[in-house]
Amino acid sequence: MTKYKTEFKIKVVKEYLEGNIGYKGLAKKYSIPDHSTVRNWVNAYESRGYEGLKVSRKSNSYSLDLKLNVVDLYLTGEMSYQSLANEFKIDNPSIISRWVKEFKEEGIEGLKSKKKGIPSIMPNTDKNKNLKNKINKTKKEISEIEKLRKENYYLQMEVEILKKKIQFSQMTQEEIDRYLKSLDH
Repeated sequence: MTKYKTEFKIKVVKEYLEGNIGYKGLAKKYSIPDHSTVRNWVNAYESRGYEGLKVSRKSNSYSLDLKLNVVDLYLTGEMSYQSLANEFKIDNPSIISRWVKEFKEEGIEGLKSKKKGIPSIMPNTDKNKNLKNKINKTKKEISEIEKLRKENYYLQMEVEILKKKIQFSQMTQEEIDRYLKSLDH
């Protein structure tokens, strides 16, 4: 993906905010491959100002609790990817869509941080013994346990979601806003 300079992004965003041209027109005018890039810049600028458009050289890591909270809010229909990204200061809404996809496929395990890099190929006798012991368990037992864990987790999430829906249905808009702001801290 092409990296654009912050000054260029500011120029495009300000031109959009003047109201004379839309996302598609700006993308075409400045040869930006996708108009959603312009939309993301505008949203980032509106939610975080100049900081939202800075090119980040660091890789953000997000806690499991934050990921679960964001996924829960999305799945309960409370907020869109973009509004969640703005609210939680997440650089790109597509990160949230990836979290939702991983959660749907793997449950909470899909949201946990993954080890990076190439696994070691050095022999380790303790690891080899453990591996042989695990292989001795039947694959059927392991898959059944995993299936039950996943089913249990989804049922727990369903109960939590229903509790949240009931809680939100009994709150005023002001109380909901205060609650969402408290999650930011």
